[in-house]
Amino acid sequence: MRIGISSDSEGMTGVAVFRSGARASTRIRSSTSFADQVDTLLHELKAICSKDGDAITSITIDVSAALEPQFTSPVTVVRISPRPPLDTHRDATQAPGSGFATEIIHAVGGHTILGEPLLPLDTEALERFAQQTPRGARYVVTGVGSLVNPAHELQAGRMLLEHAEPESIEYAHRFSHGSIAIRERTALINSSLREEASAMSTSLGVVADRIFPRARLFVTTNDGGSAPIASLADSPVHSLYAGRPAELIGAAAVCGVDTGGLIVAGPLGVFFGEIAESVPSVIPIHRDEAGLRVATQTANLLPATDALLARQRTAPTVVAHGGMEPPDLGVPVHQRSDLDLRAVGAACVPRTGWANRIVNVSNATEMQHALTAARARVEARLVASGSSPSDIRILESRVIATAYQHPRVVSVRVRGVSSESAESILPEARGHGTHG
Repeated sequence: MRIGISSDSEGMTGVAVFRSGARASTRIRSSTSFADQVDTLLHELKAICSKDGDAITSITIDVSAALEPQFTSPVTVVRISPRPPLDTHRDATQAPGSGFATEIIHAVGGHTILGEPLLPLDTEALERFAQQTPRGARYVVTGVGSLVNPAHELQAGRMLLEHAEPESIEYAHRFSHGSIAIRERTALINSSLREEASAMSTSLGVVADRIFPRARLFVTTNDGGSAPIASLADSPVHSLYAGRPAELIGAAAVCGVDTGGLIVAGPLGVFFGEIAESVPSVIPIHRDEAGLRVATQTANLLPATDALLARQRTAPTVVAHGGMEPPDLGVPVHQRSDLDLRAVGAACVPRTGWANRIVNVSNATEMQHALTAARARVEARLVASGSSPSDIRILESRVIATAYQHPRVVSVRVRGVSSESAESILPEARGHGTHG
């Protein structure tokens, strides 16, 4: 049996999905702490589930509606490049939110796209800065060419750790995108989420271990999948936009859709998404409400419009929940549900793993070796999170040329998922491979 939890500012909803296909749901509205809400919810679910005798295998939580970037605490950006930007207005474009307090320190250094140093890192200037800066500050370290060679970012981080006693350091090379501005912005958002996300991760772990000690803990991710709960504390930005993808999976579950398009109307709005074999289609970048791009793999969800529907070969399945009504798009409502589809989706999402990096290769053999190594890393991460090797599917495994870059520099992209069969998660889908 799987448990899915959705959390927001008003409380929590929990849904238990039994192997028989039955579902049980409970909702608590409370102004108490996150830990107390989790404790109350899991105790209620334990009372419900104990009658069935089905063992709890996993607990997956969606916290996207509860996570809120905290832009009040200042962050110092250590930007490593051969020279400061000539267009000074560029600095303002990096801020992920209005009023975000950042101090930008320029350090000479950086690497070429082939990973070769452009200039030596100015360690003397960095050391002077680190010795003079207040203790306990937060930092984001970002460098030119760091996707291929993060040496200068890591070296700068070591100097800050040695001399500045920082509260936290975020490295931009951890977020894969060809634009240093997008990597930097993503690192800033991730840094702003870490404190709250770490507290949530710890609370869930402590409470769940007391009530369901054998259950594995996961958090939903922006790509319509899930990752071990430890990733919430480390990379919360990859769970910040997970609400709608979880709703999409939940809508597919209640309708028995294994493959096809869906329109979902709920508290998070009305949107269109496609899934294939219970997994959403994804894009490598998210555009937030302000139109700024964030380097995170995310489910490809679109506004439901007449123009979009006119391009579909088959009519999408329409699901309404939370008392919401979809707009009149000429497509009938297939399912109205009283269940919280985010919680249902959290219980049903697959485990996902990614390897997405820039590499320098000289020939086809090295390219194949890089792809094989990336596949091995993805499979190893999924096995480490409790997946059986036989349940792992590699949905995407390819090498992509990088635009306007050296021909030896390519992007290796591998996506793996692990989940039970569609029939065991979506009992309504038995005998229906596709709906709609």
